[in-house]
Amino acid sequence: SFGAMERIKGTPLPFAYAIHLRTFLLLFLFLWNMVSVARYGWVSLPFLFLLNWALLGIEAAAVECERPFDYNPNHLTLGKVSVVIARNIGQALKEVVR
Repeated sequence: SFGAMERIKGTPLPFAYAIHLRTFLLLFLFLWNMVSVARYGWVSLPFLFLLNWALLGIEAAAVECERPFDYNPNHLTLGKVSVVIARNIGQALKEVVR
C-alpha cells in the first residue's frame, strides 16, 4: 500500500483540467448571479452569497484532496507513516534474528 501512496502522490490532476473546471465554475457563478439579480433583484444576494461560498468551498476542497500526501496541515503525513513502517520492520527483523 506504500507504493500506492507514492503513485497517488506522484500523479497530480492535469493542470488544464483544473483550470478548465475553475474557469467554468467561475463563469457559471458569475452568469447565475447576474441573471438572479436581474430577475429577483437585490433580495437574492444573501442566497447567492451562500451558494457561491458553498460551491467555491467544494472546489477548494477538491484542490486540497488532489495531493493528499503533501506537507500542509490538511494532508496525510506520509513521512510519519514511513517512520512507523521502518520502525515496525526493524522490530520484526530483531525478532527474526533472535
